[in-house]
Amino acid sequence: MILAELTAPIQNDLNRVEQTIAETLRSDNLFIQQMVDYLADSSGKRIRPALAILSAKYCGEVTEETIALGAALEMIHVATLIHDDIIDNSEIRRKQKTLNFKWGNEISVLMGDYVFASSFYLMAKKLPKNVLSTLADTTNIICRGEISETFHRFNAQLTESQYLQVIEEKTASLFAASCHTGAMLAGGEGEAAENLHRFGLGIGMAFQVIDDTLDFVGQQSKVGKPVMSDFREGKMTLPVIHCFNSASKAEKEKLTEIVLGRVKQESDLEFLNSLIEKYRAIDFSIQKARFFVEKAKRSLTSLNGKGVKAELLQFADFLIDRDF
Repeated sequence: MILAELTAPIQNDLNRVEQTIAETLRSDNLFIQQMVDYLADSSGKRIRPALAILSAKYCGEVTEETIALGAALEMIHVATLIHDDIIDNSEIRRKQKTLNFKWGNEISVLMGDYVFASSFYLMAKKLPKNVLSTLADTTNIICRGEISETFHRFNAQLTESQYLQVIEEKTASLFAASCHTGAMLAGGEGEAAENLHRFGLGIGMAFQVIDDTLDFVGQQSKVGKPVMSDFREGKMTLPVIHCFNSASKAEKEKLTEIVLGRVKQESDLEFLNSLIEKYRAIDFSIQKARFFVEKAKRSLTSLNGKGVKAELLQFADFLIDRDF
């Protein structure tokens, strides 16, 4: 199943989310508007707004508040990507030049701040206090995860549990909040909202693990950025950590030297690829992602919902099987 098929039943709602994003970011400043339009040309998969909308339908109805929520969630996500690209010195994002490579780091930092501020302006204007509070807490957690990930760059000693903590904070927390707040706005309380929170957390963990495997086996034309770019930038992800945990002493010493190196040679990447194949690191990582997806699915077992449970479960499976 492709993403367009999954989101077809809620496409009208997602179109309204797009319109709300455009209206919220619109500026009389022609330079800001130029960057807003450029970002719109590389819009992402809109997974977080889709999860918020599906969770709202699960518990009740999609309202104007739900649409505003979806827009705010996506803007939080986009702002973090802008800042990520600056930190990573990334040249390509979603198949086009990043803001920082097109306009420079200084302007891009401020543009990321503008998108963040706009998301909170929208939330303060359109959403109830309990939802705003949840998203403020989530943004704090995301920033903590991003700081931890940056701190651990080129850290050959990073453990699997530390890695999982980082991706829970930087990625899965926003998936969880998307489902949780979508449910809250539709009247989902107590067990329903908490179970949807756990569902979002689980598929968010799986999403990031799969993202990290695609850094090694994905196609640039589909992933939208150069293969192995994360590893070149010093990010320690699950396939590499698994190689460290499985390798011989000599292999670990060589891999440590490669990880610590700020510049990766082609021979370094070939050596890592040989370890990934030897120790089946991609298979290991995919199985870990499946573990999180199955855990997420179990969180919905006790809920009857409003007829979109199947769509949520299909979404979980899609996140495992995607190639972009």
